[in-house]
Order: sequence, then structure tokens, then C-alpha cells
Amino acid sequence: MAQRQILLSNELNRTSEAGDAVEKFHAAECYALLGEIGFLSEEKVALMLDQGKISDRRNRMLEALQKITYAKIAALEGNYTFAIELYEQVAGKISVLNQGSQQEGALAYFYYEYAGFFNQVGDLNAAYRFLEKARSITSSNKMKQMIAYQYLVLDSELNQKFVLKKWLQCIAYFNKYEMSVMESQAHFGVAIQLLKQENMADASSHLDKAHEMAALHGFQYLHWNIDFTRGCLLVNQNRNIEAIRYFQDLLEKVNNANFTARIQSKLAELHLIVGEADQALEAAKASIEVSQQFSISSELAGACILMGKIYHREKADITKAYFYYQQAFGSVMALSKRGIFVNKDRHRVINEYVVFLEEHFPGEVAESANEDLFAFSRELNWVKIKDLFHYNLFLYHYLNTGVGNKTLEALDFPASSFYSATERLRSRGITFPNFRKSDVEIPAENYVEGLQQYSRLHRDKSWVEINDCFEKDMLKYHYKLNNYNKKHLAKNLELAYSGIVNRTKYLTAGNA
Repeated sequence: MAQRQILLSNELNRTSEAGDAVEKFHAAECYALLGEIGFLSEEKVALMLDQGKISDRRNRMLEALQKITYAKIAALEGNYTFAIELYEQVAGKISVLNQGSQQEGALAYFYYEYAGFFNQVGDLNAAYRFLEKARSITSSNKMKQMIAYQYLVLDSELNQKFVLKKWLQCIAYFNKYEMSVMESQAHFGVAIQLLKQENMADASSHLDKAHEMAALHGFQYLHWNIDFTRGCLLVNQNRNIEAIRYFQDLLEKVNNANFTARIQSKLAELHLIVGEADQALEAAKASIEVSQQFSISSELAGACILMGKIYHREKADITKAYFYYQQAFGSVMALSKRGIFVNKDRHRVINEYVVFLEEHFPGEVAESANEDLFAFSRELNWVKIKDLFHYNLFLYHYLNTGVGNKTLEALDFPASSFYSATERLRSRGITFPNFRKSDVEIPAENYVEGLQQYSRLHRDKSWVEINDCFEKDMLKYHYKLNNYNKKHLAKNLELAYSGIVNRTKYLTAGNA
């Protein structure tokens, strides 16, 4: 088991100078929690902290818990790709957590942490779903209280509901049972909610308490998170010069890549606000470099879009601006392809990229942009590609133009043809959400962000026009993908060669 743990540790720390720096940074919070909830003995927690002392005899339960912990750490570090890879590995062997005397606790703990991950990446529906799974199987009072607290967090983010009494009850419970990890996090959580209510005095009191506990117990991630939040308070009060000095001072003290990237991005924003474009450019570049080196996908897109803005608006360098806008878009699409929900911030990145394209490439999308938008289709045949396009085209207009006649009018599409098209999709397993509900949920299964953006770029085209445009653009993309070989193109798209020859004459007629 020690060897397997070392391999995971190496991946988690692959760009760190110190071999176990990331684990050490998060150890007190992540591992102490396992002991506080009574799930692992202090002896086993010590073993997990010291990989050199773990027995080589395989312990599948302990191995799964270690993997969950590494996934949690990776997510906190902003390495969402590695985090979801680890969570999916555990989910793929869920039976390991469903055996022995610890099965209820292990399974509930996995669902609890998985819910936390989805909350972190902005997929609140998935977070609720896994939190409910944890709640439905646990009999541990401590776990029930932890789950109740996370429901408060989710409700506050989704519905903006805040009942101070419930938050204070959670803090009192965690204090009574000496659950210092959860107590300190709850103090920080309630402080954030009080700040939203502009209750500065009480918010400051809870921040101070969380900070005191973080220092006492060595909770480094929480410690720096509180310090970062205090800097953001200065920004919210428009004390930008003070905020710049504060974050510059914080940058010299912090010893963690994730916070370094976050602070540099914040400094870039602030320098730009006060008119210091060169300093903004330098800070944004530093954030990008750290994010790329340490696989901090949580920060990369935002830093790239900021860099693109600076080159675009301040330096009037469209070539460099396009490069960074494209980097930002590519980062979001890579996460989306990996199953990471496109939350509000990532959707903003996509929209800003598309707006940039519309401004500088009016009337058509650059070929390189289409390569990003169409990346989802690499392994699909033509029928599946067209089905997904039609589904996402209808979905785009439902959500942005209006359901029913408004969509038909925008597409200049007869109702009979529309119903035939949607029925064809249903017969192939692609069904539409119920838009009669007030809270429509869009299933992620057939939702393709690239096609949503393609539909947005061509939103003024009729059904006939956009289908003709899409077919040409998509075939051009796959023609290049197949090394300009029409036989390979026909084979991979599962189309007749003669049909491909007729459909792609424009590509070799000098007007491609």
C-alpha cells in the first residue's frame, strides 16, 4: 500500500520542490477530521500522515480513504482534473467502502466529501444529490451534524437563505464535541454570511475566532483563506490602494501555490482598477505561470481572461489578446470535457471570449475558435454530431429566445418540421427538459458548451442557414482532423464516401 500511496503523492506534488509539501499544508485539517468524527483511530490517522510507516500489506479501506483525502486536497489546491479522477476511481470501486464494520461511515464520508467537491466547482445540484445520499445512510450523530451544516452552506449559495440561529447551533455542537476542524470552518462560514448581510461587527468577531482556531491547530488552508478574505473586504470597501499593499505583503508570506495564484490575480485586478496596466500585466502573467505549473485549473481561466482584457483594452494588441482569450476558453472547455460543471464564473469566461470574437471577427468564427468549439466531436459519428447540434440549438433558443413559437419564429422553422426533428431526437434517446416547470434542470448528458456558444454566435440565422453553416464548418474541422483524407473522413464519420465527396467540394474548390 505504501508504494501506491507514494505514486498518488508524487502526482499531487509533481511540481513541488518538497516531496510532500501539499499534504503537509493540508494535513491538520484533512486528516484531523477523520479522527474527530471517530471514523479512524489516532493511530491510523498517524499512519496515513506518515507514508513510510504504512504496512505494505494491502488495506483497501485505508487505501480508499487515502484516495478520498488526496482528492479533497487536490480540489482545495484547485487541481480539479486530478481531484475528479481520484473521486471517480473511488466511485468505480464503491464496494470497497461497503464492506466490514465501517461500511456505513466510509460510504457516508465519501458521499459527504464528493458533495463538497461539487459544491466547490459550482455544481450545486450534484452537491445536493450526494449530500442526500450521505444523509440517508449515516447513523452517526457527528456526521449528521456535519451534513446539516453543509446543507446550510448550499442553501445560502442557492437560495440566499440565512438563519443565524441555525449556524450558531452548528458551531455550538462542534464545540461541545471538540470537532475543531468543523467548528473553525463554521465560524468562517458564518462570517462570510454576515459579511453579505453587511453585519461587519459580528462578521469580524467570527473571523477572529476562526483565525485563532486555525493558528492554534495548524489549519494552514483556513488561515490563509481568512487572510485572503480580509484583503477582499478592503476591495469591497473601495480601499484599493490599501488592498494592493495588503495583498503584496500577503504574497511575501504565503507558501502555497494556490494562494499565490489567487493573490496575483487579485493584484492584477486591483492594478488595472487604479490604472497601472503594466503592473496588472505582470501580476496576471505570474498567476498564469503558477497556475499552469501547478495545474491550478480553478484559477487559470480567470487569469487568462484578465490577461486578454489587458492586452485588448489597455495595450491594443489583438494578437496577444486573442491568444489569452483562447487560452481561457480552452481551459474551461478542458474542464467541461472532464465533467466539471460550467458555473457562473466559467460561463462568464466563455461569454467574454465569444464577445471578443464577435467584435473582431464579425460575420464568421475564426477557424481556430471552431476547433475549440468542436473538440467534443472528435470520436463521434456524423449522426450523433448532428443530433447533439440540433438538441443544443433548440436548447439555446429555448433558454435565450423563448419556448414554443418564439423559437420557431427565430429559426423560421415550421411547427410540423420542428416536432418531427424533436421526435427523431427522442427516438434516439435525447429527451428535452420540462420547460413548463419553474425550476428547469438541464441534464449534463447531452449539453455541449461548445455547441451552445456556436448557436449563440449564429443566433440570427434561420434553421436552413445555420444547418448549412454548421455542416460546412464541422466537415472542414473533421477534414483537417483526418489529415485532409476524404476516405478517412467518410470512415470515421460513418458516411458514404460518395456523399462525402459531394458534400466537401467547397473544401477543394479554392473557396474553403
